Amino acid sequence: MDYEQIESSQRQHHEVIRNQEAIREATIGVDYKLFSMLKPEIFKDGDAWCCLLGADLQIGIAGFGKTPHEAVLAWNLEWHCK
Repeated sequence: MDYEQIESSQRQHHEVIRNQEAIREATIGVDYKLFSMLKPEIFKDGDAWCCLLGADLQIGIAGFGKTPHEAVLAWNLEWHCK
């Protein structure tokens, strides 16, 4: 068994995991920077949370989720789609 090859493979695997985690953290950071700059309203709407930028759901940009975090992520997707 070639232990150097196994060790190299494990190092590569861990490097990939570290890179994926860094990308995920950067993405979350960008999502929350947009949220903090534009300051949409976030509130409970029935069983869901709503993140809303604008006067109402008809003319504003809204995202819904089971948690405030999910609502912010959904709002970010809506922001980028409009």
